[in-house]
Amino acid sequence: MTRPLDSFRAPAAPTPAALAVLVVLAGAALLEGLAPAPVMAQSLFSAGGIGVPTGAPDGRTRMLGGVGLGLSGGYYSPTDPAAAGWLVLPGISASMESSSEVFGDGEPTGRTRFPFVGIAYPYRGNVYSLGVTGVLSQELRTEVERDIDFGNGLVVDAIDRFESQAGIGSAQVGMARQITPSLSAGANLGFYLGTVERNFERQLDPSDVGSEVEFFQTGGLWRAEGNSVTTSVSWQPGSTLRLGAGATWSGDLDLVPEGATTGETVSVPLPLVLRLGGYAALTPQLGLTASVSRADWSDAAAALNDDGAPGTVLQWGVGAEWNGGIVRNRRVPLALGYRSGDLPFSFLGEAASESAVTGGFGIHLAETEGIPLALAHVGVERGSRAAGMAEETFWRTTVTFRISAR
Repeated sequence: MTRPLDSFRAPAAPTPAALAVLVVLAGAALLEGLAPAPVMAQSLFSAGGIGVPTGAPDGRTRMLGGVGLGLSGGYYSPTDPAAAGWLVLPGISASMESSSEVFGDGEPTGRTRFPFVGIAYPYRGNVYSLGVTGVLSQELRTEVERDIDFGNGLVVDAIDRFESQAGIGSAQVGMARQITPSLSAGANLGFYLGTVERNFERQLDPSDVGSEVEFFQTGGLWRAEGNSVTTSVSWQPGSTLRLGAGATWSGDLDLVPEGATTGETVSVPLPLVLRLGGYAALTPQLGLTASVSRADWSDAAAALNDDGAPGTVLQWGVGAEWNGGIVRNRRVPLALGYRSGDLPFSFLGEAASESAVTGGFGIHLAETEGIPLALAHVGVERGSRAAGMAEETFWRTTVTFRISAR
């Protein structure tokens, strides 16, 4: 039975954790068949905690199922700063991502975002970089029609509206250097930015309660603050093998009340993320890659009162890349991969996971002396998320352009 209105009331000074409970109720309502589908959503599985990590932001990593470390070539990466140490030309990189999700038997919903943009500039043996990348994302809005039993035979029609708009990113400045012909190292210093906005509204049917009863509404807006450091090393012992290792350390993510939102700053301890990856060229045309990451989100889940979170989050992926494709004298690499991993926060009290079959292609638009001057990668993922009885399927396409200048 649906609970009365007062049982949903947030405290006078709502916190992100308290309002997250209201947002997750949307998923419960959908499972109960009380609403056909979310009006708009990135993913209802992002409703827990402060969202889901955005993951690797570039198309090549996505199409190979990777976690963002240890691929061949020189490139700018927010999660693998050492990869920039192999660059010989300055360049700019940018990604666009489009996704479509279907929760249960509902209708598909989708959105488009731009997960990262960055520039890299080699100068006197070092490669300096500047970029902005997504870190955590939570965007959903849903409407639920329900009957509320107030007792004594009073049943009232109501409409609940849940909304969360949360996008936390990081502005990064970094440096990488090729220490020896076979070893590169790099580091990025990040500054968290973005906001977390959550709202809940309940409107009772005037024909049941009269026009004098106003709808109930609560919500809040918080600004994200904090710092992070990402480091990595890239070792290439020969022309056919590259190995990488890296880590991201973060201080507390502080959520500072903004505008009319009252209450104290909420501090969420973010975990140390460890990454390993490698790329092996079996032939001049065929390469294999594998990568894994580990992070302990227990403290973050505890700060947000998430008792069902898995704690340690493992993510891994494997992929194959074929570089023998030629279209109109341009190289067109093809890729196929698979990835799997846990989500850091629970959904309806159950630990959640995500997996996807990945693939895609690249195209070398221009190059000189074997060095790409302009290239694009398109990564496509078909996957699913699950937690207990809840399941969601998705399509995601990530397009990344990289342009270099002599």
